[in-house]
Amino acid sequence: MGWIQDYRRQTSQDSDHQPDPESQFAASARARWLELGDELRADVTEFNKQGSDADLSVDGEDKYSVRNSGSGLELALKADFDNHSVSYNYTAINQRSAGVPEGGMLSMRQSRRGDVEFYSADERLTSEETRQVLLEPLLFPKQSAA
Repeated sequence: MGWIQDYRRQTSQDSDHQPDPESQFAASARARWLELGDELRADVTEFNKQGSDADLSVDGEDKYSVRNSGSGLELALKADFDNHSVSYNYTAINQRSAGVPEGGMLSMRQSRRGDVEFYSADERLTSEETRQVLLEPLLFPKQSAA
């Protein structure tokens, strides 16, 4: 057997053992999504210790909702693992809302280590920055000038 056949056999075996990059990303993205849910839950719990009434709910494997009756707002988060993104939108849930903030999109990108991180406009966000971007308009809304 010549070196060409050896080479082809070796690359064929290597490709059989290499996981699909997209499935690797999907697994890491889902893990990061679940971690985000735990972090949001902890932030809502901390916020409620001050006597507030915010609530986090989970809808399936790809949706989170955070409601704050005090601000009159709801945050809806939806992960799109195929498109490597998370969309978020705010809606008014009662008359207390002084206005509804704009929603947006976060992209999910895989680091060299294989972890998935959130980005806003090509800027990597830490875990705390991600939660602040999402929760601050809901938990600490700007008051409109009367």
